[in-house]
Amino acid sequence: MFIEVLILGIIVGGFQNGRLSNLTDLNIRGWYMILVALLLSLFPVFFNNISIMKDLQVYMLFASMIIILLVVLLNLDKKGAWLIFLGGAFNIILMALHNFQMPVMMSGLDTAGLTALKEGISDGSIVNYVASEATGIMTIFTKFIPIPKPYPLPKILSFGDIMMTLGLFWMIVGEMKKTNYFGKGKMVSYTYGSTFKKR
Repeated sequence: MFIEVLILGIIVGGFQNGRLSNLTDLNIRGWYMILVALLLSLFPVFFNNISIMKDLQVYMLFASMIIILLVVLLNLDKKGAWLIFLGGAFNIILMALHNFQMPVMMSGLDTAGLTALKEGISDGSIVNYVASEATGIMTIFTKFIPIPKPYPLPKILSFGDIMMTLGLFWMIVGEMKKTNYFGKGKMVSYTYGSTFKKR
């Protein structure tokens, strides 16, 4: 979802006379931590044949999300960052309460047509998700919002995912529209001898 929002945000920002160069010049504090999070999330994929990796995979994925959330926390001054942080925190709390796995409504997977994902959760081959047994209003604390075809990339989202998506869109458009000032006018005092001062 984030790739689609990135593209949409750039398009909307462009129509609002935003500058794409603002994104390339964007200063992300703690950006190197994103690389660490990426390595943590990919490490189990490349070393999945090692038995201990299968046991640690769910914790490494959870740790990568924590690191990303810390990066967002370091950049709360940017538009939309607080919304990304709240959405990420919502998801992380959910996972912490469900053995570090994200609860998913299986009926939502059927609606979205995500058969392979449903089978992977059921047989345990996909470890970062777990089938949710929540009912009624408690379903909002899961991934329960299906986006089925004809959307080209069907998926199922949580309330936290929606918040992060909106926050990212807000950040992209806001940063593109931001005006950069490279200098500010200042009053300068010059003293000539001891008789007068020109300002």
